[in-house]
Amino acid sequence: MSKIQQIRSTIRSIGTGYGLMSLTWKAVPTEQEQAFGAMKKAIDLARASNHIAFFNVGEFYGKDRVNLHLVRDFFKKYPELREHVIISCKGAMDLSDLHAMGKYDDVVKSVEACTEAIGGFIEIFEPARLDMDICKEGEVYPKESIQALKDLCDKGVIGAISLSEVDEKVINAVAADFGEYLACVEVELSLFCDDILHNGVAKACSDHNMAIICYSPLGKGILTGQITKNSDIPDGDFRKMLKSFSDEALQHNQEIVSFIRTEIIEKRPAGKEITLPQVALAWIKHWNGDSSYPNAKFIPIPSGSSAARVAENFDEEKSTISDEEFKKLNKYAFDFKPVGARYEFVSDPTKH
Repeated sequence: MSKIQQIRSTIRSIGTGYGLMSLTWKAVPTEQEQAFGAMKKAIDLARASNHIAFFNVGEFYGKDRVNLHLVRDFFKKYPELREHVIISCKGAMDLSDLHAMGKYDDVVKSVEACTEAIGGFIEIFEPARLDMDICKEGEVYPKESIQALKDLCDKGVIGAISLSEVDEKVINAVAADFGEYLACVEVELSLFCDDILHNGVAKACSDHNMAIICYSPLGKGILTGQITKNSDIPDGDFRKMLKSFSDEALQHNQEIVSFIRTEIIEKRPAGKEITLPQVALAWIKHWNGDSSYPNAKFIPIPSGSSAARVAENFDEEKSTISDEEFKKLNKYAFDFKPVGARYEFVSDPTKH
């Protein structure tokens, strides 16, 4: 079995992955000791379930690749844990203004900078956004970007390729050209944002036996129940400028939280208690094996800046729902229309 095949096979055994963005991409990064505690808890819980841990990191998750340096320093302290983690890293972005940089040499430079910052091999690398401006005539996606990553896989610099924020056409095209190098696709999925279930993305992933790395599985925090007004969001957090998190929008968007509480949580019998985040994560994982997407593997990657929060999110025993609850949630979520598009800002974010 090739290295890429091993990575693809291992990913499909993962229940819940860990998103590290929130540890560093904020006004005041999480204190290192606390961050290390959360990271170690994610690994310990994965190992306790006989799974490998999955760390989702980013070159631009904070200034000067601080997110990658955090991971580097963690494994300097716990070198024995590195073999128990698959690292998936986003990059190929201009760090000054976050626009995609997809030219061959730019992708290579990004990967090399990331491997240096993190201290070595990266199992999976993904362009955070494909640079569609450099597509040649007739291309559905910038082929040179993926060619660069393919060549880096062949050289052993990275293990495999992931796509991020792509549509059905791009998935099919990349799979046709570079399918043997493609490990997974990262897109947003939650009860609050179920677009990929209706726009062909999930189906394309299933058609190509692809794992779906589901980012923002808690609706950027709405499905935790902890954000009821805009002032609940810390200063410096980009969500503060999103229309969906304005006070007016939250009055409507909280309705899905109320539904989950009254129709799922409060109707659970004693001994079957479940929290809001656990319902949200269980809903995503319940798609695994569903006849709609028989060959896909849905993996939510919640964040968690404390060991306690990680423990809640990684509780695979509690994070389950019945088929009846799944159908009830689908019926409500498919009809629910949030106020505010995924990245619709109430004002120009560059002026803040």
